[in-house]
Amino acid sequence: MKQMIKLTVAILVFSSVVYACKVKQQQSNLLPQKNQSVAVQEVDDETLVNILSRNWIVNVVNYQADARKNVLYERGIDANLHDFSKESFKISADEKVIYTDEGGQKHIGTWDLEDNNTKLLMEFEDGEKVSWDIIEKNKNQLVIHLSIDAQKVKWDISNLNEIDIPTAAVFAGFYVGIVDEKTERVNITYKMNPKG
Repeated sequence: MKQMIKLTVAILVFSSVVYACKVKQQQSNLLPQKNQSVAVQEVDDETLVNILSRNWIVNVVNYQADARKNVLYERGIDANLHDFSKESFKISADEKVIYTDEGGQKHIGTWDLEDNNTKLLMEFEDGEKVSWDIIEKNKNQLVIHLSIDAQKVKWDISNLNEIDIPTAAVFAGFYVGIVDEKTERVNITYKMNPKG
């Protein structure tokens, strides 16, 4: 009987280790990878500014709330979970940015590169600051990632014009049933293409 219990415990421990390894292997590609940030660092400042200086429209939005993942939006698909078709970032070489939100409202600000050109910091006229991780960049595609502490989001917003980018991202997940009040971390990745 003792051998049977030991065997059962050993099987459970082994199964737990195998499961943990599989979960680790299946981690989302939404999070920045070390080798991806190295590729961003290889480009000099002037080249990166030239690459970024475009009007970028959202093509795909990958979303993760803790362990729950989904694609919220893909341009050209009729049955998207959330509409990001109006969102865009118009980035100019003189460090100006115009962000058009999902409602079509424009937000004017400035942008800068940080952390060896691996982060794109945007600061808007209302004081909002957003720091995106640059995952991939070339003249035809920009992939940026934002990680949000969902516990710090204000849920009692009375004026829709006061919603910042992180709050809007968390709300998008809430409306499609991926985010709830227990969600701790939201990761959102925009795959963007130049407009036109």
